[in-house]
Amino acid sequence: MSEYRFDAEFDYFLSEFGEPAQQIQIPDAVITQYANKLPSQLFTYWRGVGACSFHNGLLWMVNPEDYKVTLEEWLEGTPFEKRNDLAVFARTAFGSLQVWAKGRGNIMNIDPHHSVIFYFAKSDQGLWDEKEENFDMRAWWCSKSPEDFDYEDASEKHLFKRALKKLSFLADEDMYGFSHSLALGGKETLDNLDVVKLEIYHDLARQMKEPEIVELDV
Repeated sequence: MSEYRFDAEFDYFLSEFGEPAQQIQIPDAVITQYANKLPSQLFTYWRGVGACSFHNGLLWMVNPEDYKVTLEEWLEGTPFEKRNDLAVFARTAFGSLQVWAKGRGNIMNIDPHHSVIFYFAKSDQGLWDEKEENFDMRAWWCSKSPEDFDYEDASEKHLFKRALKKLSFLADEDMYGFSHSLALGGKETLDNLDVVKLEIYHDLARQMKEPEIVELDV
């Protein structure tokens, strides 16, 4: 049984994703700084496991301060540019950023490979109180499966296990990225994948193609 006993929802998440690894403590100063952007339930997790990876690096719970500049760059020139309630709280091995809005939940995901901001407009319409928001944070973790964060190749086959075997584990600043950019005609194949620095990959992806906002009714 896991040594991390927060709530039934996170216990279920751990049963699906395994124990946290590559743990880095998140300073109390960051918790104070993000109190107006993230729910207190997440801070409980932070104090227990810190910034860390799950399922061999497929999914990462992150320190949002490490992604602040990257998020600002993606949102520059979009309708979200002036919002001050947004923060990255998780990311995948393939660099997809999960963005939380205070009192509203996970309202967008950023895919650097296609330069797309997936926007969950319905989630962004409501405003929860603290209890409701904490429940939604717990529900976010327990509602996910590893397949939700994998990436498919051109044949619609999952890439993560094959990338892990070929390219090995990721460090906390790394991701699996396409050496030949998809925006420039690269293919979604294992042979085109490499280990890259997440911040640099996102920066280049944003420069090569202006982000497209895709609104999803979820």
